[in-house]
Amino acid sequence: MGRFRWRVGLSAPQKRLRAQHSRVTVLESAPGIVLHRERLVGVSGLAESVTKATIGWGLKCFYSLGQAAESIKSFGFGTLLLLYYNQVLGLSGTYSGIAVFIAVACDAISDPAVGSWSDGFRHRLGRRHLFMYAGAVPLGITYYFLFWPPEGLSEFQLFAWFTTFAVLSRTALTFFHVPYLSLGAEMTMNYQERTQIVALRTAFGMVASLLVVMLAWNYFFVETPDNSTPQLTREPYFKYALLSSVVMMGMMLISSWGTQRLVPMLSQAAKDHPPFSLAQVYRDLYQALKNKAFFALFWGSLLFAVYAGIQGALSMHLLTFVWELETSGIEFTQYGGIIGGLLGISLITTLHRKVDKRKTLIIGVSTSACAGTLPVACYLAGLMPDDPAVLVPILVTTTALSAGGILLAAVSGSSMTGDIADEHELNHGRRQEGVFFGSHNFALKCTSALGNLAAGFALDIVSFPVNTKPGEVPETVLLDFGTVYVSIALILVVALWVFWPYDLSQERHDHIKRALADRKVA
Repeated sequence: MGRFRWRVGLSAPQKRLRAQHSRVTVLESAPGIVLHRERLVGVSGLAESVTKATIGWGLKCFYSLGQAAESIKSFGFGTLLLLYYNQVLGLSGTYSGIAVFIAVACDAISDPAVGSWSDGFRHRLGRRHLFMYAGAVPLGITYYFLFWPPEGLSEFQLFAWFTTFAVLSRTALTFFHVPYLSLGAEMTMNYQERTQIVALRTAFGMVASLLVVMLAWNYFFVETPDNSTPQLTREPYFKYALLSSVVMMGMMLISSWGTQRLVPMLSQAAKDHPPFSLAQVYRDLYQALKNKAFFALFWGSLLFAVYAGIQGALSMHLLTFVWELETSGIEFTQYGGIIGGLLGISLITTLHRKVDKRKTLIIGVSTSACAGTLPVACYLAGLMPDDPAVLVPILVTTTALSAGGILLAAVSGSSMTGDIADEHELNHGRRQEGVFFGSHNFALKCTSALGNLAAGFALDIVSFPVNTKPGEVPETVLLDFGTVYVSIALILVVALWVFWPYDLSQERHDHIKRALADRKVA
């Protein structure tokens, strides 16, 4: 069977050469994979015979299951954890924020270290899969104990427990998630298909979050005549943590097993790859940040993640104490966020094709900022209704728009990181997806870490009381709280300025792929 695809920028003689040599022959097939032998043409017009793997939808779905772990962890860290330790267990906002800040300081070491280590790792399971298997069970155990501190601890002991298990659970996830993200970039070099894979895995993660939210609010955090605010009591969190831990472990192991058949088709570590060391990790990171596109993406993503983290960490305080919603209202608002995220994902490939990845990211950041702060700004101006029948639909809509914007930005950023790894290979001769995704994943982890730190300080600055109930917080405190919540959107003004210089367009990426083909021929 013949297949002809003209590459952008080829001359007429080069096109004729490609038509002559681009016949595809199926060599062998396996579940989810078909290998082809194809003649590729570089910018010089020379042709090279290479083996390519076509990845089927079944294999893409196996891969995407792994995103459930990160999504469920992010829901717990970003939405429940600060409320649980601050309002349920009585830990001060400052202590809570410092605990997660210490965890993110450890991420600054573990994320690029695991990425660099896996880049040069040689094993029969390839560069990524042994790490992916190794992270599953430790994450399940440590995440459960994060929500199960012993009773009777002093405030400092509670802070120490929080810090220890936050560090351990996030590090365990790093061992899975950084190699997992790198694997996704290795599966294809196609500019649009890379977005498709990122969008699919993000959609799987959102569905997993949806299921956990549904179970949490319908089976764990259930209102009773004696308890109208179950999110402010200790016991439901144990059941939530157990369910989340089991689901995360299961999805990570299934994804690792299901994608293991890819190993023979993936790039292996070069024999002359520098040996792993922390010094080499930060040399690699320094080299990565010298890339103009990655510099813009890394620092812009970090700022955006801090904004999203603060917003997420304060969201339960907002829903419980400012809007004074019942659990059903909170549940529907969180459904709105998940559905909005899925709608954002459904638009991503179209937007990347029509307006490119950088502009899509900027659209997402701007939408999130406007939709996320508008209801609170209206509250400060005295324009929000008190009737839950009117208030809840407004909050569901704005939450959906905000979440859709966040997902547009997040998916675009991850897809852009894979493109940058291709440019790095062209400039430096080594594929180092692990370093790039480790660094980018660290920036995204700041969503919950630096967000919780800033949110904890903000709660103490406005003198938000602990162990309180809806209706008992003074109006002046709520107004101060709302002012802080709206002010954090100013972070995104800086983020947009940082993102702007990113310059790796689809046309330039196509040129990079052709140049890499030339190098292999030479």
